[in-house]
Amino acid sequence: MSPEPCQVAVVGGGLAGIIAAAMLQKNGLKVLLLDENQGLGGQYLRTHPPLPSGGGHFLPRLGAGHMRELAEKGVETVNRAQVLAISPAREILAEEDGQRLFTLRPEAVLLAPGAREKFIPFKGWTLPGVISTGAAQILIKAHGVLPGREMMIAGSGAFIYAVAAEVLANTGRVRAILDHNSLARKIEFAQGVLTMRHKLAEGLGQVARLLLARTPIKNRTRVLEARGDGRLEEVVTTKLDRAGNPLPGSEKTYPCTCLAVGNGFVANLELGQLAGCRLEHNPALGGWIVGVNQEMETSVPGVFAAGEITGVAGAEKSVTEGRLAALCVLHRLGRLSAQAFSDRARPLRKERARQLAFARRFNALHAVPAGIVNSLPDDTIICRCEDITMGEIREAIRGGCRTPLAVKRSARVGMGICQGRTCASFLYEMIAAHTGVPVSGQEVLSVRSPVKALGLGTLARPLERF
Repeated sequence: MSPEPCQVAVVGGGLAGIIAAAMLQKNGLKVLLLDENQGLGGQYLRTHPPLPSGGGHFLPRLGAGHMRELAEKGVETVNRAQVLAISPAREILAEEDGQRLFTLRPEAVLLAPGAREKFIPFKGWTLPGVISTGAAQILIKAHGVLPGREMMIAGSGAFIYAVAAEVLANTGRVRAILDHNSLARKIEFAQGVLTMRHKLAEGLGQVARLLLARTPIKNRTRVLEARGDGRLEEVVTTKLDRAGNPLPGSEKTYPCTCLAVGNGFVANLELGQLAGCRLEHNPALGGWIVGVNQEMETSVPGVFAAGEITGVAGAEKSVTEGRLAALCVLHRLGRLSAQAFSDRARPLRKERARQLAFARRFNALHAVPAGIVNSLPDDTIICRCEDITMGEIREAIRGGCRTPLAVKRSARVGMGICQGRTCASFLYEMIAAHTGVPVSGQEVLSVRSPVKALGLGTLARPLERF
């Protein structure tokens, strides 16, 4: 399809993006929604079979209603579209399904690209049969396929329990949940959501399912090694002390053919970086994020951001920020008076503040203890694309490379096809553990366009301008 000229481009079709796009179009603006997936909804609204418009939790119902509204209001949507670059002047370069390249320069841009999982590597994590918790959820929710009839789930945070509950709900068996956190830390987190009715109900439902299935939960435990001849056959675990160091003699070996791992989330920053947006490091919000003001505008005029890119806090924050960003764009483009904007934005800002408070507890569960970093063997692969090991990175640091960019240039870590999306967040933790320079004192790795892999055939096509 050929996009028509638009006033607002929304990048990302998750909850924040679809809610903002529907509000903007409803108020008379011409909107173009760009999303790299086959269908809208992001990870949260992936379902198999397709999501019904009624029944169930209020957020899926809300999302389904807004997706229906997008079609009714005639919001132009380009699926399978990768945004490859965006300039400080708001000029966007995108490609559609590997078939065409096009550029556009709207009056305003809303970045809502979401987040991705982060991982703590271990020996053997590249074996077939070891997958991410997000991949496990996609297989179940989008395709109705269990990654394994029996599996283990490891990592940290609340998401590993959500995935375990989905496996059980789809007739699978979870042999064990291996959680880096202590029981005390998880109780502290649970106390923080007692006043958040929807999150509390969701969490209690997951816990009830796990208890009914008698799923073992092993606290302060991590995967030491995944073993197998050509594919995963067994998992070696270890208990951790308070600093995250493995406790000698606590190792156990379990037969396992499917292991799902995940250690929280980091924001997809790359487009914000290319646009020149100010970045901030805030561990309470998931690490590096795109900074925004109270109007959800970045440091680049006309470029707004909403959802996980401004802080990892879950679906409810994405809904609030999608609405707030839409109001700000409407006000900026003259479709909403100053008084109306103030009246409608005030309760949303209050709700956002409450959700950011939840984020601090949520992301505390994903902290990476220095003991885990320091205890990884030298032959552990860190950069999966380039097969760069822990030992090679340690050698680069000992040789004087004290910054992420210096380590990247010396050891080639982060130079593969994913451009550091998998290994960069752990690289920052490694440098912090080995040099004492906190992640906030480091400089985030730079990005260049195109931010995603682009086929030469697509690159050779004529560039269309809108």
